[in-house]
Amino acid sequence: MLLSKLALVGAFAASAVNGHMIMAQPKPFGNPDNSPLSSDGSNWPCKLKGPAGQIDFTQNQFKVGENQTLSFSGSAVHGGGSCQLAITLDKSPTKDSKFKVIHSIEGGCPGVNGPATFQFPVPQELPNGEAVFAWTWIPRMSGQKEFYMNCGGVSISGGSEDPKAFEGLPDLAVTNIQPFCGTPEGNVYSFPNPEKSVERHEEAGRQFVPVCKNGGGSGAQPESGAGASPAAPNNGQPTPQPGSGAGASPAAPNNGQPTPPASQAASPPAASQSDLTTSTIRTLVTVTAPTGAPTGAPTGGNATLQNPAPTPTAQPSAPDTPSTQPSSAPESGAGGSGACSGNGAIVCNGETQFGICNNGKLVWQPVAPGTKCADGKIAKRGYSRRIRRSFY
Repeated sequence: MLLSKLALVGAFAASAVNGHMIMAQPKPFGNPDNSPLSSDGSNWPCKLKGPAGQIDFTQNQFKVGENQTLSFSGSAVHGGGSCQLAITLDKSPTKDSKFKVIHSIEGGCPGVNGPATFQFPVPQELPNGEAVFAWTWIPRMSGQKEFYMNCGGVSISGGSEDPKAFEGLPDLAVTNIQPFCGTPEGNVYSFPNPEKSVERHEEAGRQFVPVCKNGGGSGAQPESGAGASPAAPNNGQPTPQPGSGAGASPAAPNNGQPTPPASQAASPPAASQSDLTTSTIRTLVTVTAPTGAPTGAPTGGNATLQNPAPTPTAQPSAPDTPSTQPSSAPESGAGGSGACSGNGAIVCNGETQFGICNNGKLVWQPVAPGTKCADGKIAKRGYSRRIRRSFY
């Protein structure tokens, strides 16, 4: 009996140690614990309650134009949430320090079924020299409003000599601590100003909620001057640029269907299979995942999660459902034509060809590699989730 009680106590202790999350890479300073920032804001920023002390700026080397790895230790990912990565040029951060966002992860961070690993770019706006890097996290399911933050010293090379470039980056969104706004717990979150480098991981049946919406504040500059606050909300979603080619149809809601840009897009680098998709520089990635964990998905531990990224090709946006079917049997072969009704509807010619109804006529064209046409929609072949990419 005594041994069983001791084992139970040990299990709870291990859970407490491994609970929540700590940034493992880039390396944080100060040996931070795994708890969130105090709700009263007393240890904002970076869990500091006074001067930062001696910071090693050589342990994290950031070279502009190269990707860096973001990884975590711990197991309690709280169903995911949203994270931002930011830089301050203050070598000993204070409550008045300004943190500028370099990358945002909306949904799925720091993982869903276990800790994930992400890649993020070092933007050209960063100046050379020593700075402090920050990771922040708003968890989706923590039982209460929380805001996590770890910081580490970095040394930046290959950067800008113009300080105005850095000042032009957006301010870090801060919530759930005083004197900043509050954000309701239990959601996936979008940032009011996520920067150009942003990735999004959607969850089936869940809507993105803007940070600070209906949570006790508007995100305006706090009266106490505790750092810069986010700009006016725009739901955290950058607006993709429409293509300029002739015949391009307007974008329509597609519930997660692939929506490549109308203009020619460069192929993003490939990634490996996982629950999540890793973005590349200046890219918005949208992933619609099933509610349950996919087969083979990790359920805990320090797993590294990355998804295969398909090669997007130029295609028009797809409507939710086709409004019509072709009025006559389509001709076979790419470049053939047929008749239809209902402008803008996608019509399938088997799985390998599709056409868009334009004033009663359509021209067949092949689907992109790795996709198929079915039920009036362009879908990925052999994937358990649908991926949409938009490029700036």
